[in-house]
Amino acid sequence: MTTRVRLNLYEQGIAETLVYNFGYTKGAARELVVEYIQVVRLLGGYDTCLDHAERLHTARKNGFTPNQWTKRIEEVRRDKLKDKGLPDERCHRFA
Repeated sequence: MTTRVRLNLYEQGIAETLVYNFGYTKGAARELVVEYIQVVRLLGGYDTCLDHAERLHTARKNGFTPNQWTKRIEEVRRDKLKDKGLPDERCHRFA
């Protein structure tokens, strides 16, 4: 039994953009979005469907797997949590 992923409207928009802007068939576009669904959901719905479609198309073309991409996102987020930033000198002027 195969689990079927239900795409939300945003994810469906990414698939439609792959069809109209990158020449995918409807089935191939849906498969690509489903393959990278974890990445799409990690990145969130802040960018346009075209931005996400271009990223997925480029990732597939360059052989960048969803697993590699997910690991990279997690690394960046982990590093960001460790970053203490630079001290703001302006705050110390008035102390």
